[in-house]
Amino acid sequence: MGCLLSRCGSTYGGGYGEVPRTGSIITTNASAPLYDRWSEMMTRLQLWVEILEINDNGIYSAVEVQERNDIKTGGIYQLRQGLSRRILVRVLPVGAGGNIACKSIGSISIGNVHTQTRHQPALDSYQNEDLLKLRCAWSEALESVQSRIGEQLHSLTEKEMLTESEEEERGKLLEEWIRLLRERDAVLLPKENSGVPGARDTRPVPQGMESRIPTLFADVNDQLRQNPKHRIVIGERSNVSGQDPNQMIKLTTVKHDQHRVCAISAWDSSTHETESLNCLTEPEQRVYLTLQVGVDVSLPYGMELEVVLRKRVCVRVYKKKSLRDSMRGFMQDIPKRCGVMYEIVTGIPAFSNFYHENLNKKNVDSDKRL
Repeated sequence: MGCLLSRCGSTYGGGYGEVPRTGSIITTNASAPLYDRWSEMMTRLQLWVEILEINDNGIYSAVEVQERNDIKTGGIYQLRQGLSRRILVRVLPVGAGGNIACKSIGSISIGNVHTQTRHQPALDSYQNEDLLKLRCAWSEALESVQSRIGEQLHSLTEKEMLTESEEEERGKLLEEWIRLLRERDAVLLPKENSGVPGARDTRPVPQGMESRIPTLFADVNDQLRQNPKHRIVIGERSNVSGQDPNQMIKLTTVKHDQHRVCAISAWDSSTHETESLNCLTEPEQRVYLTLQVGVDVSLPYGMELEVVLRKRVCVRVYKKKSLRDSMRGFMQDIPKRCGVMYEIVTGIPAFSNFYHENLNKKNVDSDKRL
């Protein structure tokens, strides 16, 4: 039947949905409901960003973020022309699910300055390339399992008379076939708030947080089997729309806080050599940049890898605060950060115990015949 979406460039190994081999890092409980199985493979991370400027007292403090209905990045950072700046990033795990533990911020890069008018479609940090790969892998895994179940059903159908145990087995195979179809649809067309990767989340988001949740996907077990010594980087090529990796500038980190998974880097915006950051921003203009953060994480059994998160930011350069802006400084709860939520998926969950038990029984019977 083939993948129901577009075929992916990568070739997925035979480990999808099968009993984990010895040495596998990621495992799931095949008897658990679909949501629980996916939650074991999925970790949600929030990436928060603040831009700091040196104030009159010589202290770096977070700039204000102006919220606008036509901005999807969480708001517009208000940057004063000519000041020295730093960028603070922090990564927060959300909920108790998943298998990733954040350790530290490994790198921070920024670039891809893009200017457009406020009448053009607003930009954000969303990309769906990894989600399409995940759904393609899930479809291919299900098709493989359904093919084996189909072969067993065909074998039983060819018999003139079935024993009581064979009738029972055929019934279970049909039930499994139908259940797999439902699980396929639950992932390819997920319901709102279902907890399945890519499902729309309609719950209220924190102030400054983007509404859309991008997915990053890598089958860790499969990559380990192909190249055990290779350091796995999840999201290495998952660029946001229009991002050119050659235009990214790696920043120098000046402070680390491993306990809070936080880092501060110096940012000289003049190194981008663009008028969009050196000159005042016109009222009709929207200036975007892409921030890229490498996060060192660990998986069960002490395995270490890297996750690359990206955040689109929108900035406005001004020279002197207006009276209105100055009055805002006396207001409480002025937003000073923007964020984006990521779903990190480290593999395809296992299928039902019935499938594994049936498959193992068939393998044992085949070995006996040999």
